[in-house]
Amino acid sequence: MNNQPYMPDPAVDKRLLANLRRTRLEMEELGLQLEEAIALLDDYNRQSRRTRLQKAIASYVTES
Repeated sequence: MNNQPYMPDPAVDKRLLANLRRTRLEMEELGLQLEEAIALLDDYNRQSRRTRLQKAIASYVTES
């Protein structure tokens, strides 16, 4: 029985490392896309709240 550890082909190491680097970049890109989506939702929520507040203020002004 051979007790020496198996050493994979260096080409396999290079390919796997390249895949890991590509995957890291893809995940970073997806993170940025998610941040953009969250920012758009925040803007939408802020506009909706502003509209509700303006309507409430207008209703108080017309009641006076």
